[in-house]
Amino acid sequence: MYKKDLQGLLYKDDFPNFFALYGADNFQIELFTKFIKEKFKVDESLKMYFEEYDFNRAVDFLSLGSLFSTTKLLELKLSKKPASKELNNLVELCKKNKDNFFILELYDENSKQNDLEKAFETNFVRFFKPNSPREAIELLELKAKDLNVNATQNALFALYEIFDENLYLAASELAKFQGLNLDENNVKIYCSSVNLGSFESFFDLLLKKADIRIELEKILDNSNEIAFINSLYNEFYRLFKIALFAKINGRVDLKEILNYAPPPQVAKNLSTLALSLKLEQYKEIFYILLKTEHSIKTKSNLIKKEFLISQMLKLSRFLKAYK
Repeated sequence: MYKKDLQGLLYKDDFPNFFALYGADNFQIELFTKFIKEKFKVDESLKMYFEEYDFNRAVDFLSLGSLFSTTKLLELKLSKKPASKELNNLVELCKKNKDNFFILELYDENSKQNDLEKAFETNFVRFFKPNSPREAIELLELKAKDLNVNATQNALFALYEIFDENLYLAASELAKFQGLNLDENNVKIYCSSVNLGSFESFFDLLLKKADIRIELEKILDNSNEIAFINSLYNEFYRLFKIALFAKINGRVDLKEILNYAPPPQVAKNLSTLALSLKLEQYKEIFYILLKTEHSIKTKSNLIKKEFLISQMLKLSRFLKAYK
């Protein structure tokens, strides 16, 4: 179906319990996925992103009963289409049990997905980049309504222009005005620069082996992929210098290593983090970062944001698995 058909369907009570979204505009995929998930209203959900995808785990989730839930949602966010047989099996589990829900977000803008469309029958939408500022503003209007922002069209046009026609950045800025009115004058006063996410918070979660996905997506909605990788590389390189100095000298002297003396609590935290990783771990970390940067810079058809998320999840799994 087309986007307009999906928009009409979202207003109806009888929404299909399996749906696929794919195409050339990631912002629309994410936006309409949110709207669809709100229609599903399930008790339990299983999210699998990129390399986390495991067909057997997905099947078990949908096919096995649960003491704690009646309705279940399987959400797959992938950059590569699963095998057609796997898709057919997952869809079939939803056909047999109306309490099962399945949503697939496929971030592959290169071609039409005939096998995917066949598996999902009529329950899919292929998205295209907005072909005009007017269409982009209509999407921002949907986002503003979702955030309960009472924004004028002039305000949305101004926001879209300030952020170089980047829907992700404009939508992120809209979130600052949740529950408020927004006119063109307010945009000019308060929206003159990008509000970057908290890199420090992300890095802390990464090293604590916690869930990084929410913080990561928040940062990448407002940050250049290469700038993010460089920041991450610099942080790990600083820790590596501390760990290497300790290995060689049997002590830590941050003033000698960094050419300045951080406050005592910061110094203690840096030393603890640096020594929590083994030298062979640093080698693999730098390999992942350099390979990721090279791919982003050299592969023109790469969907950068989703690829970077998948690589950061790979890095997170490596840190969690290392004993």
